[in-house]
Amino acid sequence: MPKIILAQINYSQDHSEKILPMGILCVGSALKEAGFTVELINITEKEINDTADYIVKEKPLYFGLSIMTGIQTQHSAELSQRIKAKSSIPVLWGGIHPSLLPEQCLQEDYIDYVIISEGEISVVEFTQRIVDQKEMEGVLGVGYKKNNQPVINPWRPFIENLDQYRLDFSLIDMSKFIFPLGKYKRAIAYKSSRGCPFNCAFCYNNAFNKNKWRTWSIDAVVEDINFLKEKYNIDAIKFYDDNFFVNKYRALEILERINLPSHLEIRIDSINDEVAAKLKEYRVFDMLIGVESGSNRLLKLIDKKFTTDKIIEAVKILKKYDLPASYSVIVGLPTETEEEFESTIDLLYQIYKIHPQAVFTLGAYLPYPGSKMYDFAIESGFQPPTRTEDWGKIDRFRKNFESPWTDVKKVWRIREYFKFLNWRLGPVISWFEWRIRHRFFGLALDIYAVEYLSGIAIEQKGVLGKALRKIYNLIRKT
Repeated sequence: MPKIILAQINYSQDHSEKILPMGILCVGSALKEAGFTVELINITEKEINDTADYIVKEKPLYFGLSIMTGIQTQHSAELSQRIKAKSSIPVLWGGIHPSLLPEQCLQEDYIDYVIISEGEISVVEFTQRIVDQKEMEGVLGVGYKKNNQPVINPWRPFIENLDQYRLDFSLIDMSKFIFPLGKYKRAIAYKSSRGCPFNCAFCYNNAFNKNKWRTWSIDAVVEDINFLKEKYNIDAIKFYDDNFFVNKYRALEILERINLPSHLEIRIDSINDEVAAKLKEYRVFDMLIGVESGSNRLLKLIDKKFTTDKIIEAVKILKKYDLPASYSVIVGLPTETEEEFESTIDLLYQIYKIHPQAVFTLGAYLPYPGSKMYDFAIESGFQPPTRTEDWGKIDRFRKNFESPWTDVKKVWRIREYFKFLNWRLGPVISWFEWRIRHRFFGLALDIYAVEYLSGIAIEQKGVLGKALRKIYNLIRKT
């Protein structure tokens, strides 16, 4: 029987190819457990042509891609198109984007099938139908074409016990997913749960995970991480759960038992003295925290359930316990006024002055299909792409994303200047502070110079790259 090939495409400018591709690893593990032969491929957009040639040559039973909305959608479309131009290999899309827009995906001639929501059970049934050359009618969580028209089967109920589906790390070369993170040399990314119970109006979780939060057991998580420590000498963990701290007792027990420095995501209203003290004790060295806006009106609009006063209160606690954090904000929300935009910049600068270990991530609002605000965004002027590949232009961290509500190039520049505040650049920091205080974001040649050199440093190419990496590590505070 031909093997199955599953892939994920990362964007090289994000340097995200080192993040463990949990989507294809979860699905691939389920397929292997069911007796199928699976190959996993994790590439960047620079490898699309070679990968297409390889897949056509290998003639798999089918080829599957895991896709998020954004630049990954565009690159996945390019690879699928190249495969279809040279073969009749069935192409399956899974992940967040095809789950939220299955009909649009199936209107493309380069996509034959979609898996909706989590795929472990659906993909096994789907594969058996392919093997048996049977129709997909009745297979929950699968979309297909009949008479060239999309047919979307009902969603499959969520897996109740995730421990039934464990990761098979032998499916992938784990040494490729070990990366330096802060002062740690051998970090690895890991996900211990799925979903989030909160209702943030901009988030895809409302539709994709139905606001449900499910976890692998503490014992399963600890077993996996202990294996990674022993097998690969891991010295840090980057948890990229959507919300690692839904249950603080579970989160703290995991941190205690794995006995490793960690990076995680946490809501600002989960932070108090008790939690902060434990985070310090368990060597949490960074946290991603969504503060979202400096406007209480907009915080209410997006249903965050906290105010700017709570944000500042928590920031002071993090400062008290000397805990670094990365603060994420969204600008360009529908109905945002210029004054509210300015209040968000003011909030970030206030956080920076209180908490010098702060790092900032500033992005323009992206209307995710399936989010609570999506229809409102369309009513307010957003024009969603009509072709799947065009979703690659809708990426909140790119300076070429066109937003009806804000100047995305300006947002990109502001984000870069805030990012530089966390670097050890001596007197140069005063220049970046001056830019922010006086809202002078033009003539951004300094950004391009620093970004170019840091990119070489991160990739560590050649003697220059390795030398710049050493400098890069010295000037970064975290």
